[in-house]
Amino acid sequence: MSVRSRCALSGALILVSLAAPVAAEAVPVTVNVRVEGPTRTVFDGPVTTDAHDVATATAGSHKCDGTNGAAEPTPGPTATGALDDAARLGGFTIDGPYGNFGIDDYFIERVADQQIDPNTAFWSLWINHSFSDKGGCQKRVFAGQDVLWAGIPFSVSVPLKLQGPSAGVVGQPLSVRVTDGQTGAPQAGATVGGATTGPDGRAAVSFARKGIYRLKAEKPDTIRSNTIVLCVDPPGALACSSTDASGPSVAFGAAGGQRGGLASTRGRSRTMLISWAGDDRAGSGVSHYKAEASQVGDGAGASQSSWRTLIDRTTVNGVHFRGEAGAAYVFRITATDRALNETTVTTDPVIVPVDDRSQRLLRFSKRDWKRVRAGNAWGGTVVRAKEAGATARLRFRGTSLSLIGRKRAKGGRLRATIDGRRTTIRLRGRSAHRSVLWTSRKLEPGAHTLVLRALGRGTVEFDAVAPRP
Repeated sequence: MSVRSRCALSGALILVSLAAPVAAEAVPVTVNVRVEGPTRTVFDGPVTTDAHDVATATAGSHKCDGTNGAAEPTPGPTATGALDDAARLGGFTIDGPYGNFGIDDYFIERVADQQIDPNTAFWSLWINHSFSDKGGCQKRVFAGQDVLWAGIPFSVSVPLKLQGPSAGVVGQPLSVRVTDGQTGAPQAGATVGGATTGPDGRAAVSFARKGIYRLKAEKPDTIRSNTIVLCVDPPGALACSSTDASGPSVAFGAAGGQRGGLASTRGRSRTMLISWAGDDRAGSGVSHYKAEASQVGDGAGASQSSWRTLIDRTTVNGVHFRGEAGAAYVFRITATDRALNETTVTTDPVIVPVDDRSQRLLRFSKRDWKRVRAGNAWGGTVVRAKEAGATARLRFRGTSLSLIGRKRAKGGRLRATIDGRRTTIRLRGRSAHRSVLWTSRKLEPGAHTLVLRALGRGTVEFDAVAPRP
């Protein structure tokens, strides 16, 4: 796997809404992850990561949210979680045992094809070039940090840091500097772009041809440095203008973000993560992103809207968005590189289900339904009816509708009627919360009415309904 392009990181993920603002929750963060193996750089790029379990082939799945070993009182994104998400983005795997010496954490032994001998070396963790005081599942990470995993012998303790310009001119020397990232001490004898640093850690590099160059510093018995992406142009040309003619690529769904479909598939509330990963591997590097949202016309009370900017000129890889119940949204991301090339991608519609608590849209017959708390349900509750005759009604616009909930071992039957056409839904069995229990036939675009009626023969339970545009 080739080295991923670096883009600068700053700031925190932002919580936004097309309606009323809401209180921010604990959110994923965007960090830069670099993996330096014994023989090569495996990964170097931005990653949006959240608190989640991590699994390896050797140890299976374990929690990895900062509360391991009681290191932190509350869950949050971690360094090993960031490595795990980098592996998903980069198409490689990580492996290692868990709980060695009674420690509530992983002991990473392999990343991609980079294997270390645990008797003589280890995968060290560095945050902003400083050696971590905790294991990777115990170490919380925060927006904008540099997270370095390095497979090194026990004797190595110097992570090289490379500083220098991001643009230059053909034939003109450029000054770069190499230091110990942890102490700031200059590093003599490091090689960068064909040059060697002197006692002050500096070296002069020059290039005879225009192009995009990726510089790293290396020196025996140290950890190779970060990457500088350098645009070299002819005299008089704007930076990166003559060397990069293609835009970056953009993919949706980093760190479990929404790619389209039902918001309930990946989350439990109307606040959802829209995340992406930009890559300008052969180019000058991603400079910034713009994220926009538009509400799709059909739904349960939705109305068509134009594109609205959520964030602009940002370097983060995700944004939290709170949608309206029964509405559908599409999102588009524009990635701009340093040469001002742009790439724009758009998601499929994301449908926000109508929760059982949405009394403005979903009307229940009185005294027939009981609302019950359920932590894994959409909105944290479900409704149940034991007796036949309990009804619920929803008016919506769309071309189909899905019923969301779960089947129960002693579940009953529910009749769904849309525009006079009836279907009996059997809810006996077992399924996870937020499962799609039934999807209607294709409907003509426009307004429709759904009526649900309990038919008895057991308790019926449902969570939400989702009109599809």
